[in-house]
Amino acid sequence: MTTIRVTTKLESDTLVLPELGPLIGKTVEIRVTEQPESAIDALIDHEYHAMIEAECAADPEPVPTLEEVRAALASIPGDMTADIIADREERF
Repeated sequence: MTTIRVTTKLESDTLVLPELGPLIGKTVEIRVTEQPESAIDALIDHEYHAMIEAECAADPEPVPTLEEVRAALASIPGDMTADIIADREERF
């Protein structure tokens, strides 16, 4: 007897579970148990993440890589430390 345990968040009423491939054609018992939200999931603002993903998908300009950001910042002459400190002092 084969036992397969899959933990996933349901996003639709149609499931795609490739793990069940070996059992196709066999008689199986399927149980679905709702799991309580984990402590970490409770802290995540899923609505905000969905909004940001939608904005990023709609933006035709790709997000710069870390290397591109570093290269752009490296072209700024001098030290930005004093400017950052002054900006923080103005806000607080």
